[in-house]
Amino acid sequence: MNIDLIIQIIIGLISAFAVYNLIHYLFVTRPGRKRLALAQRIANEAVKTSINKLVDQKSLLPFDESDFKSEDIAEVWGRGVMAFEYHLPVNKVTDSIPVFKQALADALAEYGDAHHMHAHTDQADRPAFIVTDMWQLDDRVHFDVAYLINTTTIEYVDDLKRLH
Repeated sequence: MNIDLIIQIIIGLISAFAVYNLIHYLFVTRPGRKRLALAQRIANEAVKTSINKLVDQKSLLPFDESDFKSEDIAEVWGRGVMAFEYHLPVNKVTDSIPVFKQALADALAEYGDAHHMHAHTDQADRPAFIVTDMWQLDDRVHFDVAYLINTTTIEYVDDLKRLH
């Protein structure tokens, strides 16, 4: 084979790889990150409002805003899953974890109702925000909240229910 042909093939493959990655980034990765960031801001507002309501109801003791953290867990469960992990100091929770989980789920459902946010599925309307898990690790109470804004997240929540 001609050395020039081999060099052209290598340059062509490198160019094709670069163009593919650029297109994938522009049309898949970047818009996905933007959707996830928007969903996280909306979920954070819902959770923060619900948590403040629980502080008013004495299910939680007042805490420093810097103690309230959130992280997306989409990379663990797959692209398009709008679920986020939050954690609070365990010494601020006045109820048992199951009671706190139910109180938070109720507060999130009320937030969704007040803001006309529901997940429309084949079965029925569901709350837009679901507490999917809650546990204690060291001095923190961790909980996951799913924002049922797309089919991927609804299927994720349904799969979790099948596991429990």
